[in-house]
Amino acid sequence: MQKDILHGLSPVFYNFLRFSIAVLLLLPLRRRLGLTFSRRSLGRGLLLGLFLSGGYVFQTWGLVFTSASKSAFITSLYVGIVAILSPLIERRIPNRSQIAALGISLVGLYFLTTPEGGFNIGDLLTTLCSVSFALHVVFITHFTRGSDINDMELLLPQFIVVIVVNLALTPFVEGRLFVTPQIIGVAAFTAVFATIFAVVIQLKYQKFLGSLGASLIYVGEPAFALLFAMIILAELPSRIEILGLSLMTLGMIFGGTISLITNGRDVKS
Repeated sequence: MQKDILHGLSPVFYNFLRFSIAVLLLLPLRRRLGLTFSRRSLGRGLLLGLFLSGGYVFQTWGLVFTSASKSAFITSLYVGIVAILSPLIERRIPNRSQIAALGISLVGLYFLTTPEGGFNIGDLLTTLCSVSFALHVVFITHFTRGSDINDMELLLPQFIVVIVVNLALTPFVEGRLFVTPQIIGVAAFTAVFATIFAVVIQLKYQKFLGSLGASLIYVGEPAFALLFAMIILAELPSRIEILGLSLMTLGMIFGGTISLITNGRDVKS
């Protein structure tokens, strides 16, 4: 849906609209949902907001130059990156299997982006997006697991940072500033389901799964994106791209599963 409305539209201006709608929808429910925040939660929320900003700026900007299906699969590299970052932040060295799984995913990325179109600027921006989202996933678990603050206190600061960052980048990113009913419709849809609902669920329940468990579930994102890109945008991957998609998925699932097994052994010991 976002790929379909980004023709000539500034991607960062679209992000500004999307997150502004999300905040406007949340403000009347602020007290009921416990969206107040303390100095401690504000600092954590701002840091999460920077990672979230990086994810959406690079993803939406990259989507201007690459296909929706490639964008989703490159974004999903964060599953392998989470498998590396999570142990590092928890001060454990990634094992060989985790590194091998990330390597398989990178080989898949090569096959996905090397044929026909090559590795273009959109693919590079989306790769940076996957790093940002990986940091966001890992630090959400880090900040919410065993924390004495209300998880919902981290919601509004993140969204406000995304609004400010995208507004500040508007003069520097190519694209026109205009609004149509279709743009508002897509921004409203993503504000409700892909922004408010998605981040609320992350904040409330990801701590029970851990970063790696949650990232395994997120592997479903590129598969659904490919399905809808084929239906809505008539995007059809080539055989070599399908090989790349398959290798990336294999690497992500293998890396996440190995990490979950390793974590389970650590918990038992």
